[in-house]
This record gives sequence, structure tokens and C-alpha cells, in this order.
Amino acid sequence: TNQGQCCTMENYQNVLFLGVARMAGQAFVMASLPYNSETDLGAVRQVLEQPNMNMSPGKHYSFTVAQYSWHLIADEQGIIYILISDIKYPQRTAHMCLEQLQRGFLEKVGDKATTAKDRSLDKTCNALLLKLCQKYDNLAEVDKLAAVSKKVDTVKLVMQENVDLALQNCVKLEHIEKAAEELQQQAGVFKRNANELKKKMWWKNMKMKLIIGAIVLVILGIIIAVIAVMTQKKSS
Repeated sequence: TNQGQCCTMENYQNVLFLGVARMAGQAFVMASLPYNSETDLGAVRQVLEQPNMNMSPGKHYSFTVAQYSWHLIADEQGIIYILISDIKYPQRTAHMCLEQLQRGFLEKVGDKATTAKDRSLDKTCNALLLKLCQKYDNLAEVDKLAAVSKKVDTVKLVMQENVDLALQNCVKLEHIEKAAEELQQQAGVFKRNANELKKKMWWKNMKMKLIIGAIVLVILGIIIAVIAVMTQKKSS
């Protein structure tokens, strides 16, 4: 039996045990820290060695044993990260703790994780385990940090939406400018066509006037000639 961790910080009785194990025919609890309680490693190994404990890498598992909640995740190497908590402890917070434990553990021990025996990494990981227990035992503080993080993510999302909207507006403005340019070009073509048509109509009118003028002159010439002939006959 391991004695519960004693510390000067206030305990909230939320986190009871944090540990890392590996499966190699049997369970080896390589590093662990009882917190706010006494935890029997033999009982931990017994739970991990149950025939129905086939864990898929990357998935989170939560279940109840007696009056406690167990939260587990496993990785590709068969390493299992364990958090035992109060039965009312939120699963999302437990999963956050285990993911942080996974990152910190692998950074600290490296390849030793695949060969270590029972309790062989207790001293190496004690500071990491204690820090996480203290952090996640204070549920109100963790939730506050999670709330701030969520708020930051929300602000990021709003900013991204604003950027996307601004980009969409820029695209719309470009379309408007392009349409205006096309209209301006079309207006220029229309103006040129109108000027050409105006010139053609002017020449057509001029031709009609010249033809009419010529016809009038011919008619006048004929009338004058007839009058002249008749005048000569009368004189004779």
C-alpha cells in the first residue's frame, strides 16, 4: 500500500491517484502517485489486467469502481495513463489531465517507457505527477482556466469570421469594380458606335438633300426651257 501524498497546498479530495502503466503480458505500473488517499497498486494492476480491458489507442475511457471514477487513455506503444478521481469529477477535465500527463511523461522518460518495471520511474516522474495532481485537484481553478481558454478560442473564432467576412467583402468589392470597369468599357463602345451612326446618318441626310436639290434643279430647268420655247413661238 502506498501512502497518500502529503503537501502544504490545500487538498480538495477530487484527484485520488495518477499513474502510468504498460501492458506486456501483465500490467506494470511504472510511475504513480496516490493523492488525497491510499491506493493499492495491486488493485490497479488487477483492474488493468481484466480480460475486457482492450483499449484502443487515443480513445478515452471512463468507468466507476466502487465510489471512485477511473479515467484511462492508451497510446500506440501500449502505455496506459490512469486517473482515479471522485465520482463527480468531470470527464472532460479528467481527459485534459491525462493528455497533459501523456505529453509530460513521454518528454521526461523517452524510450524507457517501453521497458520500465513496477515503480521504476516513480522518482523520475514524481514532480510531474505531483504538479498535475495539485493542478487538477483544484477543479474550480482548472474550470476557470478552461473557461478562459474557451473564451480565447471564441475570440479567435470571431476574429477569423471577421477576417473571412472582410475577405468576402474585398472579393465583392473587386467584383463591383470589375463590373464598373466593364460597364465603362461598354459605355465607351456604345459612345463610339453612336458617333459612327450619327456620322452615317448625317451623310445619308446630305445625300438625300443633294439628290432632292438636283431633282428640283432639273425640274426648274425643264420648266424654264418650256417657257422659253413657247415665248419664241408667240414671237414668230
